Amino acid sequence: MKQACGLICGAVALVCASKAMAEIDILTVTFNCENGIPLPVTYFNASDGSGAAATMVDNSLVAMRQVESGSGIRYESVDTNGTYILRSKGWNATVSFLATNAASEQVIFQDCSSR
Repeated sequence: MKQACGLICGAVALVCASKAMAEIDILTVTFNCENGIPLPVTYFNASDGSGAAATMVDNSLVAMRQVESGSGIRYESVDTNGTYILRSKGWNATVSFLATNAASEQVIFQDCSSR
């Protein structure tokens, strides 16, 4: 529990880029993915337009920062083994993992919808 709290606090810290604490909206959405697998995602949106998200993957909390996206919203988390990527557009989402030495992403959660 202590580790999960630390990771969530880290995700919130990613949102706050300045010394002054920005107002942060926190929203939790549960997506239902392929084969009925639930994917709860908590979004942290600051008033300055920056954002972060956190979700569970393989019983580990993954904190991600919002990055530029051509369409929809994209979040990435980099660790020593690779990058988790959360993409969402409208009511739909996917989560994939790009290993450090891999040429392509491995989809972890697909066909996820919050409707």
